[in-house]
Amino acid sequence: MMKRFLLLIVFLFIACEIPTDTNNNPLDIEEAQEDGIETPALVFFPDEINVNTGGTFTVSVFALDVENVAGAYINLDYDQNKLLLMAINPGTFFSDLQDPLYFTETENSGTIELYTIFLGADSTSVSGTGSFMSIVFSASAGGTSTLTYSTDSELVDPDDNPIEIKGFGDGVVNAQ
Repeated sequence: MMKRFLLLIVFLFIACEIPTDTNNNPLDIEEAQEDGIETPALVFFPDEINVNTGGTFTVSVFALDVENVAGAYINLDYDQNKLLLMAINPGTFFSDLQDPLYFTETENSGTIELYTIFLGADSTSVSGTGSFMSIVFSASAGGTSTLTYSTDSELVDPDDNPIEIKGFGDGVVNAQ
């Protein structure tokens, strides 16, 4: 009986795998820092997208671990030869504030510019991690393309003082 018990224990021990961390979540501050992205940062979520050619997908523009933000100018580039811009929707980062201004500029030129600001009380701002916008693209051609932030992007506090953005995460789109 003892022999069977020991065999069962040995079998169970050998059969068990040690789990590995496969989350790959760009919104995890520790993981972003391990990937070389200092905070506060702008990142894409998800940061890697696999899609069939002709298929649509949504990617969100996130501020990661920011403090005292009352406004933003975000400039990002995409490959207009491989990705077709379908829609841009407001994010939820300023959703707790009443009536933030929000507008974008794009002409399917491969660049998107987002402007958003809250014009409330002087001390009103948001801190933490949150989405500024979500973007719907269609993969118009196969291959790999990237979504990249311009270093012209800017976050400001309620007094319109710039908040340094220390990290910029890229997005990768793999269309087949």
